[in-house]
Amino acid sequence: MPANCTKPATFTGTICAPATSGKHPAIVLLGGSEGGDSMAQVAPQFAAQGYVAASVAYFGLPGLPRILELVPVETVGGALAELAKRPDVDPNRIAIFGISKGGELALLSASIYLQVRAVVAAVPSPFGWQSIPNGPVSAPRSSWTAGGKPVPFVPYAAAMGQSIAQSYMQQKPLDLRPGYAASMADKSAVTAAMFHLENIRGPVLCLAAQDDQIWDSPAQCAIAMDYLQANHHAYADASTIYPGAGHVFLFATAQQPLIHAEQNGTQILLGGSAQANVAAGAQAWPKIFFFLTAALQAGSSR
Repeated sequence: MPANCTKPATFTGTICAPATSGKHPAIVLLGGSEGGDSMAQVAPQFAAQGYVAASVAYFGLPGLPRILELVPVETVGGALAELAKRPDVDPNRIAIFGISKGGELALLSASIYLQVRAVVAAVPSPFGWQSIPNGPVSAPRSSWTAGGKPVPFVPYAAAMGQSIAQSYMQQKPLDLRPGYAASMADKSAVTAAMFHLENIRGPVLCLAAQDDQIWDSPAQCAIAMDYLQANHHAYADASTIYPGAGHVFLFATAQQPLIHAEQNGTQILLGGSAQANVAAGAQAWPKIFFFLTAALQAGSSR
């Protein structure tokens, strides 16, 4: 671990700080359904740009939920509180960045914890989804809890189970997008599960992948932007769709284009092509840092 990165005392994760003195902006980093402290590899990148960066694990490690089910949003709240108390952090300049399920959690957290002044949500959902089970389920459960109560969620349609069964029986890669698309067709469930994004006290940047094979991130970013506009969110919200890119384009390289993943012996389609994923990542990272600089440069007066 680099010398400027430490393990925090009050939450599971990693904090990386800049080498320079003074008060800095801070950012909470949330990975996706891979679990663990997956964003620890990204935290030094943000520290190099002048942020006190906290990678926060929210399931899949000792002391945390074993699977991505009924995860307390207070996990993020605790990390935000610890960051705000640090002498090297300006508490008026705290952002949050999440990818995939972490993007879902980032939007939920920012709608609850008003010290968050900017949100970067990569291939996210602006509403709660059913938890990701590990085996058969007797009844669907929420991915998240708030105040000890399950957060409203969109349950999986029958098509989700059919996609999984078909992949298993035919020994073909798993394409989750049709199952998510069928589930999103229940508009009343989507409306009931929407996070209160209007409460977010800063701008939201939503990044979507046109060839996302996990879920329809372009549609979910559009829902987020439409909701924010309809609720007169008074910040410079923005959304970008990256043509031909897949679900984890932000971390794609020529050596690892990340067009599929392996989980429990099953190949899962992520989408995109090697060229499109690498190109999208090269465009997105400068956009992310430009957005954060603009959003946090003088703190928030609201």
